[in-house]
Amino acid sequence: MELLKTVKRRTFWSEVVYYGLNIGLAAVLLLIAQTIRSPYPALALVLISKWRVIAVRPRFWWANIQANLVDIIVGLGVVGLMYSVHVGALPQAILAAFYAIWLVIIKPMSRRWQVTLQSGLAIFIGVTSLMTVSYEWPLFVVVLLMSLIGYSAARHVFYSYDEEKIVLLSAVLGIVFAEFGWMAYFWNRSHSGTAAGGVPQVAIILLLVSFTAEAVYRSWRKHQKVLFVEVSGPLFLMIAITLTMLLFFNSITI
Repeated sequence: MELLKTVKRRTFWSEVVYYGLNIGLAAVLLLIAQTIRSPYPALALVLISKWRVIAVRPRFWWANIQANLVDIIVGLGVVGLMYSVHVGALPQAILAAFYAIWLVIIKPMSRRWQVTLQSGLAIFIGVTSLMTVSYEWPLFVVVLLMSLIGYSAARHVFYSYDEEKIVLLSAVLGIVFAEFGWMAYFWNRSHSGTAAGGVPQVAIILLLVSFTAEAVYRSWRKHQKVLFVEVSGPLFLMIAITLTMLLFFNSITI
């Protein structure tokens, strides 16, 4: 009986430490963003917080890195948005609160729809942050990072389906993201490139494309063919929102 109490006590305190460390990480990132002008300390802290990824034998590093890419993208994306232009103290606090929620609630989820949600958030946060801060970056860096976001998000979802060709299918979506990144790089220079609220249009478009692709894949896995009735909703939503943004939220800049 005493042993059971001890195990329960240890589990309780381990949970307390877990929540405390993760919420503390988000709070420290907020403090750094509001006191230090350079984003590098915050970026380094996010990467250091993932030390367990390489706390194994080197032959497991690549597998661990791939498994944690979605989490890393969200963390780095939050830091990038904290340091983007025109972000004040309140938006920074909101981003820190979101990151804390991500760490303690969203990231540990494991059901398939929850994994899809995690990938969607990584796409939206990652692409939004990248397109916000990379205005003067070299083109190949933007394209490379966009492909990495697409590959990571796709792999995260395909892994939940126990897909055998996970690398190939994830690479396909990575190429799609790279193409959109290439177009968005020039689009943002000749047009406003943002939707309502200042969100990069490409982030919304890629989020819609990804959820439509997931619906197509889910239908194929279930029926060994794609049923139009199961993918028509996401498909029409993607087309409608994309056309609305292109027609009403673009202005040529000179």
